[in-house]
Amino acid sequence: MRALTSAAIPSAEIRPARTILVLATILVLLVAGAAALRAPAAIADPDLARLLRFMAAMKGVFALAAFAACYWRLARPATPWRVAVYVAAPPAMAGGAFALFVFQNVALAAAGLHLGLFAVLAAALTDRDFLPDFPSRLNRPVDLD
Repeated sequence: MRALTSAAIPSAEIRPARTILVLATILVLLVAGAAALRAPAAIADPDLARLLRFMAAMKGVFALAAFAACYWRLARPATPWRVAVYVAAPPAMAGGAFALFVFQNVALAAAGLHLGLFAVLAAALTDRDFLPDFPSRLNRPVDLD
């Protein structure tokens, strides 16, 4: 049976997942922003606020990395459950990071962040096509000259 490559699959079949990923991320950030404007939260301790904002910024970088990795991976065919994870997890992480940054529903923000991160890691680490050339690089002889 012939292996499917990105050249064998027309781009029209791949693009919808990438488009949905981008639109879902934008939608989640808009909803989180609207929720932040509707009910601004205040934290009494300024040191705790700085710590939470720094953590939210770090989690935002993780969400951006997950978004980039999932967007890159969706350029090639994947199993349906992996496509669902690659499309749903980065927006959950981005929304959680934003909600944590503006101190809105910290428990829900943490759930979105961590569940999204674990879902992306589980899907990527079990996906043979995530880094398709990685094992072949390990088996090549090293030229020391």
